[in-house]
Amino acid sequence: MAEDLLPTLMRFHREIVAPDMQRIVGELRDEMNERFAAQEAHFDAIYKRFDRLESEYHMLVVGLKRVEERLDRVEGRLDRVEERLGAVEERLGAVEQKIEKVALRSELLELKARVDGLQEQVRILEERLSA
Repeated sequence: MAEDLLPTLMRFHREIVAPDMQRIVGELRDEMNERFAAQEAHFDAIYKRFDRLESEYHMLVVGLKRVEERLDRVEGRLDRVEERLGAVEERLGAVEQKIEKVALRSELLELKARVDGLQEQVRILEERLSA
């Protein structure tokens, strides 16, 4: 009886189970292919963004280098301006000292003139007293 059952089982497997398994496997394959296609599209989009970000990064690096170079030039110019300012401050200090000396001289001359005037007044008073 087991020998009679084997051809029946083989036929059942060939006509029922095998086609059903092939259908299930085919559906799973189609579903997996769709999922893989979606994942590939997603990865392609990510790679495009990375490419764009990498390009922007390189442009930013180049731009930053230009800014650094300009900043170096500005710093050099600022150093030269500071040197000139130091020299101007020294000259200004010398001029201020000269002005102070001139002011002191003019005050001294004014005081001498006042002393001369006072001496003249004292002389006049002495002449009146002796007369």
